[in-house]
Amino acid sequence: MWLIKILLMALFLVFLVQNNSDLVSVWPIPESSLMVGVSVVYLALFCLGYLCGRLSAWSAYAPLRAMVKKQKKENKMLSKEHEKLNLEHEKLNQQITSLQEEAEKNEKANGFSLNKKIKGWFSKPSVEDK
Repeated sequence: MWLIKILLMALFLVFLVQNNSDLVSVWPIPESSLMVGVSVVYLALFCLGYLCGRLSAWSAYAPLRAMVKKQKKENKMLSKEHEKLNLEHEKLNQQITSLQEEAEKNEKANGFSLNKKIKGWFSKPSVEDK
């Protein structure tokens, strides 16, 4: 983008240098006191137009910049909350794993398995059982 701007500015400056023969008076000042080249007027108007355009673009995107800033703040809060919940999830998974291991040890020690009994209630009876 900057390359295009630099190229256009260079072309504009070449145009101004080539067309620097005429002198004009500046409007609010009387004719006889100040005479400037046409290229100076073109350059001043070009710079003024560029600055007005940049200011207009900056003010037009103000609501968008405010919305982006608000969303970044919300994303940061949500990211922190996500990290907290992720840590809590990992702790709960570790607790479940330890409880399952403890239950398996108890089943082996007692010989009674509640899981097997519940699975037996819902399993299809075999041909031998009939």
